[in-house]
Amino acid sequence: MSNDLRELTALCPPPAAPVRPRRAGAAVERTVPDSHRALVDAYGVGCFDEFLWIYGVGAENPHLDIAAATEVTRTILRGKPIPRIRAALAAHGLDTDDLVQWGGTDNGDVLLWVPVGAPDAWPTLIVEAGQLDFALVAESSTRVILGLLTGSLRVRCFPEDFPSERPEFAINPYA
Repeated sequence: MSNDLRELTALCPPPAAPVRPRRAGAAVERTVPDSHRALVDAYGVGCFDEFLWIYGVGAENPHLDIAAATEVTRTILRGKPIPRIRAALAAHGLDTDDLVQWGGTDNGDVLLWVPVGAPDAWPTLIVEAGQLDFALVAESSTRVILGLLTGSLRVRCFPEDFPSERPEFAINPYA
């Protein structure tokens, strides 16, 4: 277990019975960094603090499946005039069709990997719903979540009341 995952599970314990996605084909599995696989192995797919959702490969719920969510987001971004995001991606030799979505928020914001370099070092692009603002964070998905929940990472488009003082993880917080 990485230090980031150890810190995250100490701050916000995973569920006793996580809902882990079924395994997907090898081609899709390669699009997921090992650190994210470990995160999903510990927590399953679900929601941090009734706001931040994490996705996994092969999730039963298509809204929480990395491949399905990625295709939807790529289609949306493909048709948008988002010059600042496109310029940030072009600096890495990428475009929106290279992004991989690993999470999202209740407000419709998306968290995507920018697949450059070693997978466990892929930066995260956090795009506000409506693509009006974004943040590029040079951290793994586990480190991004840890930073968001501890407050060491603040994102302008996230609500002021996130995170709560005692963040929790739920498989389905609205059930």
